[in-house]
Amino acid sequence: MNFCIIRLSSLGDIVLTTAFIEELKKKYPDSKIFYVTKKAFIDLFKNIDFVDKVLDFNQIKCLKNIKFDAIYDLQVNLRSFLISNKLKGKVYRAPKHRLYRLKVLYKSRFPFNFIKEKKQKDIIEDYLSLIGTKEGYPKLACRKQKNKELIIGIAPFAAWKNKIWPKQNFIELIELLDVAFTKKTFFIFGSKQEEILSKDFDKLPYNIKNYTGVLSLSELVNKIGLCDVFVTNDSGLMHIASACNIPIVAIFGPTVKEFGFYPRTKSVIIEKQLDCRPCHLHGGNVCKEGHFRCMKDIHPQEVFLAVKSLLEESNV
Repeated sequence: MNFCIIRLSSLGDIVLTTAFIEELKKKYPDSKIFYVTKKAFIDLFKNIDFVDKVLDFNQIKCLKNIKFDAIYDLQVNLRSFLISNKLKGKVYRAPKHRLYRLKVLYKSRFPFNFIKEKKQKDIIEDYLSLIGTKEGYPKLACRKQKNKELIIGIAPFAAWKNKIWPKQNFIELIELLDVAFTKKTFFIFGSKQEEILSKDFDKLPYNIKNYTGVLSLSELVNKIGLCDVFVTNDSGLMHIASACNIPIVAIFGPTVKEFGFYPRTKSVIIEKQLDCRPCHLHGGNVCKEGHFRCMKDIHPQEVFLAVKSLLEESNV
């Protein structure tokens, strides 16, 4: 049997599809799985099992002679619609629950108060419903080892500005963790675009290794896999850490887990209950209220205690 999965972006969303990939392979162990994505994400598939061939969406011509038993469109936008229609096979599209997310965003106010509650608790269950499966977890093949010292991963950036906890708070968190633990190293993670923003961490007098913008996606996965705990904004790196089964402290500001995107590993989500939350389906770049309390009201001490608690639970 031949299957084709289409998910073009973004990083975190592609990571979440690994739950679907594994369950599909379990159900059809002799099948061949093709995956269509953007060129920028192909390196990630070095850490994704069960995919036989990954292609940039511009290369789909080489699939034109393959008869697929099913084509799974997990992106569900105009581009993925056009791609799937160029392939041979029945197309199944993942439910996106756009109206339900608007209901959450607008707190069930008219006209969204008539939208029914959805059965699936998150995007992973949405994907799995396409093959009649209910349970699955995102997984990435990553390097694991017993560390001689505590490794604390920190992802202080995000694609949307409103999702970023203030940098000074991350710095104060590092100071608290440095006092609390003797042998430790801090790993800082981010993309090439965030490399300049990360330079402030290099100036700190602590044992810090700044990997912002210098790793391929595959290398990034392996470095995150070495961490004992991971502190992160609501970002793609949060989903990588989750897929590597790393305990996570996730800081949520303008978004909420009810949108269907949150870590499935052992985790603590820190958020503030405010009337203005959630304010944007993706996070947004400007606080409409002008106060940014969803992030500013989360204090370093609160995050520190969550990290400490997770490490104690993990016997690290």
